[in-house]
Amino acid sequence: MGMSLDQRKWNWLDTLLFFMRTLWIFYNASWVLSATMDTTNKWILFAWFVLIYLAPLVIYRPGYMNLVVFFMIDTVLSGSMFLFMINHYHIMGVYDFLYVPFIMTAYACQRKPFIWIGMVASFFIFLAGTWLGGQFNEQLPAVFINTSLFYVIGFCLGRITSANHDMKRLAASIQEKNKALDQYSRKIEELTIMEERNRVSQDLHDTVGHIFTSVITSLDALPFLMNASMEEAENTIKEVCDLARKGLDDVRQTIHQITPSEPQQPLSHSFHQIIDEFIKHTGTNVVFQMEGTERELEKGMKNTLIRCLQEGLTNAKRHGQATQIVVKTCYDKEFFMLQIKDNGVGTDSVQPGFGLQTMKDRLISVNGSLTIRSKVNEGMEIHCLIPLGKEVANK
Repeated sequence: MGMSLDQRKWNWLDTLLFFMRTLWIFYNASWVLSATMDTTNKWILFAWFVLIYLAPLVIYRPGYMNLVVFFMIDTVLSGSMFLFMINHYHIMGVYDFLYVPFIMTAYACQRKPFIWIGMVASFFIFLAGTWLGGQFNEQLPAVFINTSLFYVIGFCLGRITSANHDMKRLAASIQEKNKALDQYSRKIEELTIMEERNRVSQDLHDTVGHIFTSVITSLDALPFLMNASMEEAENTIKEVCDLARKGLDDVRQTIHQITPSEPQQPLSHSFHQIIDEFIKHTGTNVVFQMEGTERELEKGMKNTLIRCLQEGLTNAKRHGQATQIVVKTCYDKEFFMLQIKDNGVGTDSVQPGFGLQTMKDRLISVNGSLTIRSKVNEGMEIHCLIPLGKEVANK
């Protein structure tokens, strides 16, 4: 509110004041010139009014505004004309001339110290004119109140314009910050994808590469073993087949992790695809349950939940040796919950490895949380909780 109005653009209030000031100039010039008999004085007064009208427009117009300089120029020109008129005509009606200059002065002086300078300058012009015109009479208090009222009107208009400018500036700042946040979000997404690709490449290098290297080495040695002992060669072939099958399973698992279900489809459909694929390859009995009405979730949340389900199923089978898994989703007004419960071996001391830690990190990235409960011979229960924003909850 205290900032200069010079930093804003021309608005509808400036246009209104421009037309009001134009009418004020023509009205006062017409009656002053008509009341002046001397031709030379008429031309002088005419030039004076033209100067009052045009000079301030040089620094207060569409495309350029310097309201402090405008206040100075307008105060000198309009104030001197008022002092001339009150000294020449000696009538109370001359005070009406001050209405528009007082509005413009208060409108322009919206920051310190010009708020006080504008008030003092206006009061000085009023007092000096009253002294020159000898207007210290019973009508003076009413005239002072009237002119002060116009000053207050101008000050309020200036405050409205300043507040409107501050709101627009704040909205623009918020919009710029939102754009920056969107860019950061995209950058983070790109970094996440890159990190995932790096992880998968490391898995391929460390596991699949090792297995196929062993297969190639064994196959290279196979001709020599066949010449030495057919029985030993047959055993080697069986070992190579087992290695190849394990390598194929690892490749499938790696590809399955890097290409989750299409995020555009409902989350339940993606879950069904992952569960069916898991049942097909592991033979594990998996039951899927859904509580509440399914709602569309944002892309980041869906991808996180898909990864959590994949990791939860893999963890239950690989480490828990589970034969039955129950997957349950719950849609609440304020949160979404994914529960993965198995009948595996369980443990009294849960020590999150790379998979569970990654699951926790993914949930934290969407303001979620991970809870793990487990006991020996009672399996493990994983809860993934994600709060839903108002825009999601109302869908």
